[in-house]
Amino acid sequence: MTSVWELANRQLRDLAVYEPGKPIEETARELGVDPSTIVKLASNENPLGPSPKALEAMRAALEHAHLYPDGSGFYLRKAIAAKLTVAPENVILGNGSNEVIEFLGHAFLNPGDDVITCQYAFIVYKLLATAFGVRTIETPSPDYQQNLGVTLDAITSKTRLIFIPNPNNPTGTLIPQQAIDSFMSRVPDRIIVVFDEAYFEFLNDPPDTLRFIRDRRNVVVFRTFSKIHGLAGLRIGYAIAPPDL
Repeated sequence: MTSVWELANRQLRDLAVYEPGKPIEETARELGVDPSTIVKLASNENPLGPSPKALEAMRAALEHAHLYPDGSGFYLRKAIAAKLTVAPENVILGNGSNEVIEFLGHAFLNPGDDVITCQYAFIVYKLLATAFGVRTIETPSPDYQQNLGVTLDAITSKTRLIFIPNPNNPTGTLIPQQAIDSFMSRVPDRIIVVFDEAYFEFLNDPPDTLRFIRDRRNVVVFRTFSKIHGLAGLRIGYAIAPPDL
């Protein structure tokens, strides 16, 4: 009898399972300890929790839990756009940043393409590439930081996406504005550059990558409500990109 695994896409058969940090309750159950004795650091969850205003809004929304939501997220996209001084058409919402990353795969990747990221980066980039039958080129990071000059040297004729997490997860290193500007002046226009800025709001003087979107470059910027806003459980990620992209 043919097994289900034999029928599955080959790239999915070879896909490693992404294991997020376990909830405290699950770890406590496995170890047989009191959950209050555990401090979880693995997932970079905000220990302060959500804003009281966010909690109030969520409680009000529960009254409408029996209704399907607006699939386009019109009002949230409008609010994000106003905050970032872009148009609502520039904003894409997803079920966490992971889904927005997956959108890029569906839209732009074909088997045999390449994506580039650094040696120490968010594992989901590589999982995405594997799921779409794409090769991941991981540039060496001896100082735990992505060297954009090395990234440029790694580009091939098949490169479609370049992921630049900034600040980087998990190393916390930051690529300065000057290095980003130099990189963007040299990267081919046929390549989509993805700046993953999940930790953007923790910076006092962050680089400005939205300027490339206003210039209609092939750039996507990821942000999230999971980190600084303490809303990881709601799974709200978003991207900013030129409307045609």
